[in-house]
Amino acid sequence: MKYSVLTTFHAAGYQKYASRMIDTFLQNWPQEVDLYVYTEDCTITQSAPNLYVRDLHAVSPEIVAFKQRWGNDPRANGLVATGPVDHKGKAPGLGFRWDAIRFSHKIYSVCHAAKNTNADILLWMDADMVCHTPITIDFINKQITPDVGLAFLGREKKFTECGLYAMNLKNSTTQEWLKEFQLAYDSDRVMTMAEYNDCWVFDETRKEVQVKHPDWK
Repeated sequence: MKYSVLTTFHAAGYQKYASRMIDTFLQNWPQEVDLYVYTEDCTITQSAPNLYVRDLHAVSPEIVAFKQRWGNDPRANGLVATGPVDHKGKAPGLGFRWDAIRFSHKIYSVCHAAKNTNADILLWMDADMVCHTPITIDFINKQITPDVGLAFLGREKKFTECGLYAMNLKNSTTQEWLKEFQLAYDSDRVMTMAEYNDCWVFDETRKEVQVKHPDWK
């Protein structure tokens, strides 16, 4: 199987952590695995045969439209309380979990990459991760088999950890889910959800598709 990895970051993120992520990926991942980086207003210094740089705003008019609709709305930036303060002193609507603008970069990068790669398996990796140990194709093959549509780090009583997950692009149900994943932002449905972060949207759309396709795993 052919594998590709993608991530996204802005200029400050590149300086703080993403440059290290790229360096350690190129050092420790097999050269036959491509890395797609979706940048926001920055230029990267690394180059490699398996490193592809894409300007997110240039390749995705959908995210530009979403940010035009919501970029200046404090509700979409985690700045408006939508309920009372809880026992921890926190109010819903305030903070990163309701920052739809921040997390829209991730969703639109994933969905663009899924449509524009020759990979069978596409992996999302947060740009603040460090690839500290050499990885082999044999190791990757053991993590997601061809019968798996979506591999992720699920957690009980809490939303999925979406710092790393894998999508089988040859799986028709996975493709259906990817459309719903992006549609949550294209249609502004994300702003009606309990939380606006990518993990929450990931779980909501995934569970809805799972109901229609119970054999999907």
